[in-house]
Amino acid sequence: MTCKFITLVTTILLSLVVFNSCKTDVDIYAEGNETTVVYGYLDADADTNYLKITKSFLGNAIELAPDYSASNYDYKLMVKLIGKFADMPNTVSTEILDTTSVYKPYDPDGIFYSGRDQVLYFTTRQLKENEDYQLVIERNDGEVVTSEVRTISGSRLRQPTINISFDPASIKQVKWIPEKIDERAAYYEVIGYFHYKQLNPGETDTVSYTVEWPMGAGTGDDLWNSGKMEMSVNYIPNTFYNRLASDKNIIYNSPSYVQRFVENFEIVITATGEELYRYFLIQNSGSAIQDTPEYTNIENGVGILSSRSATRRTIDVSTHSINTLISDYPEWGFKKLPGQ
Repeated sequence: MTCKFITLVTTILLSLVVFNSCKTDVDIYAEGNETTVVYGYLDADADTNYLKITKSFLGNAIELAPDYSASNYDYKLMVKLIGKFADMPNTVSTEILDTTSVYKPYDPDGIFYSGRDQVLYFTTRQLKENEDYQLVIERNDGEVVTSEVRTISGSRLRQPTINISFDPASIKQVKWIPEKIDERAAYYEVIGYFHYKQLNPGETDTVSYTVEWPMGAGTGDDLWNSGKMEMSVNYIPNTFYNRLASDKNIIYNSPSYVQRFVENFEIVITATGEELYRYFLIQNSGSAIQDTPEYTNIENGVGILSSRSATRRTIDVSTHSINTLISDYPEWGFKKLPGQ
């Protein structure tokens, strides 16, 4: 479920950029009604928070999907975010979101208006962890769309902290604790990123590459160890070499005399809010019912407003593991950098 979940989150929240009353049975395209559609998450660690706000449309989806005007407002909505912000930590205030455009590259297989700018609503005002925020959207026709969400606290990595080794065949753990232990997120995902540089024969400049390694995931309740007061996922270190062996750049771009140099290893712990996790469970329930209920927590509209937090830590790769890459996999062309 790990890769599928992060793919869904990325697709919904990033490609679209990415409460108190929740409905699960929604008719998005009810004739005679214009429904506001909201997608986004709030991240207290982010420099900028984005929301994608569109509208439903009537007619043939395949024909109208490429038409940007069919599902986007032709005016700027009044979008407000109400809560406590880092610059006024003890006072509830209202932030009016501005708009910006983000280009969505052309996708010949994509249905929805690719190859053009997408309008997003955003704020650069930093949010606070474990605080409630209300979203209020005012339309020109007088309709008001609302939602509420609570932000998630970050995490503190406990293990590993200095370096990582890919050589043991025994089970190891990534361990961390939430910044606020009594407010754990609904779902956690731990992904490792192996960063290296590559120098092809006849070239003078190196190019940076990254190999992604899902290390474990689970719900906050399942991963929590009350005895040790920490969270953890299990992984087998030497399976990393299998991950490298399936990497497209390693497979298809390893000419003779290629040189690769290990940079570092990055661990990212992503915490996901209850709203988005519940949406994922409903959409992937495998139900035999043809009309699967749609989950939304948008009042007087549809969509998902949730929260997330991503904690990142960069550590070294152990000398022994670098030596293993060089000696046991010579076809990959890894070399040592000075000081490794």
